[in-house]
Amino acid sequence: MSEDEARERQHRTFVNLAGAIAVLLIALAALWLLRFLEDSRKLQDCIEAGRRDCLQRFDPEVAPRR
Repeated sequence: MSEDEARERQHRTFVNLAGAIAVLLIALAALWLLRFLEDSRKLQDCIEAGRRDCLQRFDPEVAPRR
């Protein structure tokens, strides 16, 4: 294997690794977005049902301490 082939192989490996990391980050961002949208939908459904304790039900930081 020549030096050029070794350098090209190393470059391809780096590019493939960078691509895999980018895909992983996009997948994690998509999962976060889906979870956020699901929580927003639940909150909106609660509000539309006329409940008054929606923030306490879906946000543990707002819920009263016992």
